[in-house]
Amino acid sequence: MLQIHELNYSIGQRELLSSVSWVIKAGKRAALIGPNGAGKTTLLRLLTGEIKQEAGKIIRPKNYTIGYLPQEELNLQENSILGLVLEGSSEIIGLEKKITELHEKLENSSSDNKEILQQLGNFEQRYELLGGYRLEAEAKAILAGLGFENKDFDSSITQFSGGWRMRVYLARLLIQKPDLLLLDEPTNHLDLPSLEWLEQYLLTFSGSMVIVSHDRFFIDRLAHEIYELEFGKLTHYPGNYHFYEKQKEKNLILLQKKREEQKAERERQQKFIDRFRYKNTKATQVQSRVKQLEKLEEIAIPPPPPRINFKLTSEVQSYKDVVKFINMSFRYNNNWVLENINLNIYRGDRIAMVGVNGAGKTTLTRLMVKQLSPVSGDIQFGQRTKIGYYAQHQVEALNQDLTIYDEVEATVATRYIPKIRNILGVFQFSGDDVFKKINILSGGEKARVSLAKILLSPVNFLIMDEPTNHLDMASKEALEIALADFDGTLLIISHDRYFLDKLVTRIIEIKDHGLKEYEGNYSDYLRFREKETENNEASKKKTKQKNDFKKTKEQKKIEANARQQISKKRNHLKQEIQFSEAKIEELERRKAELEELLADPDTYKNSQLAVSSQKEFNEVQNGLREFFEKWEKAQEELEGLLAKIDLSNNG
Repeated sequence: MLQIHELNYSIGQRELLSSVSWVIKAGKRAALIGPNGAGKTTLLRLLTGEIKQEAGKIIRPKNYTIGYLPQEELNLQENSILGLVLEGSSEIIGLEKKITELHEKLENSSSDNKEILQQLGNFEQRYELLGGYRLEAEAKAILAGLGFENKDFDSSITQFSGGWRMRVYLARLLIQKPDLLLLDEPTNHLDLPSLEWLEQYLLTFSGSMVIVSHDRFFIDRLAHEIYELEFGKLTHYPGNYHFYEKQKEKNLILLQKKREEQKAERERQQKFIDRFRYKNTKATQVQSRVKQLEKLEEIAIPPPPPRINFKLTSEVQSYKDVVKFINMSFRYNNNWVLENINLNIYRGDRIAMVGVNGAGKTTLTRLMVKQLSPVSGDIQFGQRTKIGYYAQHQVEALNQDLTIYDEVEATVATRYIPKIRNILGVFQFSGDDVFKKINILSGGEKARVSLAKILLSPVNFLIMDEPTNHLDMASKEALEIALADFDGTLLIISHDRYFLDKLVTRIIEIKDHGLKEYEGNYSDYLRFREKETENNEASKKKTKQKNDFKKTKEQKKIEANARQQISKKRNHLKQEIQFSEAKIEELERRKAELEELLADPDTYKNSQLAVSSQKEFNEVQNGLREFFEKWEKAQEELEGLLAKIDLSNNG
């Protein structure tokens, strides 16, 4: 386990970490949460040793390995994505190189090989223990889980965008299997299918894990414990995020009660002091109580989370039909993205649009806001439909020369002008921050300005593409509450499942150029999907039984002959595998005898025996390689045959 003791760290005059202590236990998954700027990323960088603490200790066990996924994109050397992932297991790659070099030395050597043989045995044993023979298959499985296709594996990293490169780096970390995995916002660049896969994978991870994430659903599923970093202090909550929320609420109630008790005690003591201040007989007691009051440290109540303190309302209510797609199709060049789409969006709908990256979610929203035009079909808009569109690229439309306040005021609905400071405060622009120029803001800060602008615009149909990406948990909760009260129509694209569960009542899944609709929130959608999978499996089974019943005698005869041929092939392969295994065992035995003989100094007293033994040893090595190749080939053929049999049985 890794230990942190009384850690201090400051940036300028601002103390980020104050006497922070933490024991990261083996095999535990911890979530590190807190507002933006609290110091979460700084703490991770201290754990890796990337930066140094001002005071305190970080005790890392000997040979302890740490894997770190930062938020910002890393520079990866040009290579295929599979090659880059395999490089993550540097020890296995190093062992492969050493084993190859030792084999070459043995083939070219005629002297005493005892030391080489011993090294080779040690390396091969370590290679097998680390799973070297399974490494490539595992790397491909991880890449597939994170959304890559087989055709991508040999493609250069330079062909992929920043988000996909971060997935490659994540896969590289997972294949590395460090003792401690540090993940800083790992869900930022993932679509929902990849996110669900990552959750399942991390549940099987045997090392320790610290996750910094604003994805409450993700934390809820993975975390054994929560550590909250706030005002430089680290507070521990056992359990997942759901437990943390309840416990924090209880703690606040308890703290408020203690403060009231403290206030009552302070007033009681002050009354005594005021009453007997001028009585000589009580002078000692009065002085004692004055000192007690001076030493009494006032219990501080944390400020309430930011909230939008007004209701978002439509300036003009739309008609019942907000948007209607009629046999609409769209393509980029010759690639069809959406085909024959029919969709009605009604006033008051609260819709989530889901699907893998590239399925067409953003394309569909851009068609709604007339940034794209359909190739065929039609899109009809209600006469009173007024759309507000938030997307990551909207930051490009901000006036770089204006202040934050002026930029928001320029497009805000008149009735909302007095509310500008409130909403900017919710999105982490407080005090004089609102007078910062747009051109000095980070990408995340600009995104929050765009979000504030959209919410204060005079619209009745909000379309939001990943609105929570740059928000901390408090800001997300404030946005949830505000959108829950919005009296217009909502369409949201988000991988924040907790956010979707709170807001939406209808799901549109985009898949295979079309769409499918589900009623309910995201959790309901997951249940429907699981039920569909079960029903599909049951339907396949029923169809198979029906087809089996309809088979003619001739079909059965043909299938029986085919099964007989497959059975013969399977038996032949099994015999070949057994023969290869027997030969490998025999050659391994002889190899051990020859290693012992070649390790004996007396062997070299008889030069003829030494030469013949070395020659036989090389032949045995070659024989082992040959039978290992035969065994692997037969094993692969047998696995393929068994898969074909399984497919035939289930088809």
